Amino acid sequence: MTKIFILSAVLALFSACANKDEWQLVWSDEFDAEQIDEATWTRVPTGKDDWDDMMSLRDDLAYVENGELVLMGKVNDGTAPDNGRPFVTAGIISKGKKAFKLARFEVRAKFSSANGFWPAIWLSGPCPDYGTEEYAEIDIMEHLNFDDYVFHTVHSKHAAIIHDNPLRGTTVPINRDDWNIYAAEVYQDSVCFYVNGAKTLTYPRVEGLEYQFPYPEKEMHIRLSNQLGGGWVGPVSNPEQLPTELRIDYVRVYQKTER
Repeated sequence: MTKIFILSAVLALFSACANKDEWQLVWSDEFDAEQIDEATWTRVPTGKDDWDDMMSLRDDLAYVENGELVLMGKVNDGTAPDNGRPFVTAGIISKGKKAFKLARFEVRAKFSSANGFWPAIWLSGPCPDYGTEEYAEIDIMEHLNFDDYVFHTVHSKHAAIIHDNPLRGTTVPINRDDWNIYAAEVYQDSVCFYVNGAKTLTYPRVEGLEYQFPYPEKEMHIRLSNQLGGGWVGPVSNPEQLPTELRIDYVRVYQKTER
């Protein structure tokens, strides 16, 4: 690490998130309707990646209940077309329907715990190919198993190769069995993370690092996912701990009055 990089990173940290202007609410989903809003959200179909290879479009896995979005993970009972997979899960994304630049994304969430359970709240740019020049991803919250903390992480072509120049993520203690508010703010010079109103990580733009900070230029859409099993979280070793739930009270997006 060079002296120039250290100085740039320190200056970025001090300038990051320094704008005092008030955030203005520009969009929200409070999940007050009887069903998931299809004008905002798309159900995630079965995919080939760790985060979506157990996804199912079954109605009993994603629904609105008492003003909360519920995303379930269950043992597969063999119901078509999900036969052949041990578990079924649910996720929704706002891609192609709602996306924002230079915003504060805030989600109030609660989840259960189980070995192999991986709930996540994240943002993604339009490019789906991990590690490419255009890729931009901000993981506002990821939880594994029975941990009493969550992960914040940013992803880009730079961060996929170099994880600590600057540091691309951290872990934060939470009230594991209670509601928590998770947020990320995207600025021109930084991404700032929060849990329950407390700032937990600032990821700065560092001039001269190629493909390091694509976030302000991207329209970031929202992803909410319940996943069971995977290379990072590990196997579902105790199926009797299922079903799992990721509950979302609201999703809110704010922007500055002057950006």
